[in-house]
Amino acid sequence: MNRTNNRLLLRLSFVLIALVLFAMLAEKTAEAAPHSAPVAQLGGTVAVARVDAVNVRSGPSTGFPVVGVLSFGQSCPVIGRDTFSGWWLLQCPANLTGWVSPDLVNIIGDPNSVPLYTVTGPMPAPVQPTPAPPQPMGWSASYFANRDLQGSPVLALTVPDINFNWGFGSPGPTVPVDFFSARFQRTMTMAPGFYLFTLGMDDGARLFIDGEMILNDWRVGSFRQLGAVRYIDGNPHTYVVEYFEDTGQAALQLTITPTAPPQPQPQQPQPGPGAIPQNQWLAQYFNNTDLAGGPLVTQFVPRGAFPLDLDWGYGSPAPGINADYFSARFEGVFYFDAGDYQFFARADDGVRLYINNILVIDAWWDGFKEPTNTFRRIGSGNHTIRIEFYERTGAAFVRAWWSRFN
Repeated sequence: MNRTNNRLLLRLSFVLIALVLFAMLAEKTAEAAPHSAPVAQLGGTVAVARVDAVNVRSGPSTGFPVVGVLSFGQSCPVIGRDTFSGWWLLQCPANLTGWVSPDLVNIIGDPNSVPLYTVTGPMPAPVQPTPAPPQPMGWSASYFANRDLQGSPVLALTVPDINFNWGFGSPGPTVPVDFFSARFQRTMTMAPGFYLFTLGMDDGARLFIDGEMILNDWRVGSFRQLGAVRYIDGNPHTYVVEYFEDTGQAALQLTITPTAPPQPQPQQPQPGPGAIPQNQWLAQYFNNTDLAGGPLVTQFVPRGAFPLDLDWGYGSPAPGINADYFSARFEGVFYFDAGDYQFFARADDGVRLYINNILVIDAWWDGFKEPTNTFRRIGSGNHTIRIEFYERTGAAFVRAWWSRFN
């Protein structure tokens, strides 16, 4: 009886030990289940994270943003592979789909069974333009102790603008009061648009934009102004003003003013011989100071920045015409808006200006002059302008222009 009981107790002990071992094995299996499921349970090919914190990205390179993270041992089914980089496309729980580097996961299953993709790289970050170096706040001014901008400057400084009236004085203690010259240079960026550049000087000055001469009146003379309209495209441009002073008073001014685009003038057919042209001049030259007899030379003269602007210096206006003791008549048809107008002339020697045969300016005497006069209530339309000029001796030039003020 005792022997039978001992056998039963021994069998019960083996059963209890087996139950304990089975329970321990089940506990170990339950702990491992969240991290690595058997291939048979997941099905197909899976990727298992081989390091902690594996980044899952929206594309197959580190240039794409991170959309999720896998912990060590976590598995996800593989649903594709990039043909270029070899990165794996995973479909993970919680609607997480993304790409992982092949160096960060172990592949279980058949990697050749997954679809292949070709994915373009991420859009490169926009290239920020290199900011332009700050522009100097003013003009670099160089002054020379001669009229010709020669040699080394005797004075160099920066000035905020070009607006000088030195009178009978000097720009600085090292600059002579007469027979000096100056160069002003600046690179500026202005808003795109049309601008009126106006240069005032006593004696000579000229304006360059990127090396192109825009305004030029390089001669001895009392204070006067000239202007030109140019379109500026909004890019940086280099502006240079050159100036010389002979004797007497000295002054230099540059103004830059936004303006409206030039308005096209009504055009007429090209005139025949002897006809008064539209928006240009029929010029007739005489070898006397009285417009007497028939003209020796007849030619067309185009309209410039000013309607009429001719400077012959000490030369002749045309072959066969004297350098001194000649006269000229200029006639042209020009369009006017209705209103009151101011007419201007600048000449050496005599000048007269007519509108529709009505004398507006009469300065028929020797020497330099800048006469002006008002003509009111000009009707809208084409009007004939006639300018008469004579040269006695010395320099010869004539300019005429007009502007509406009402």
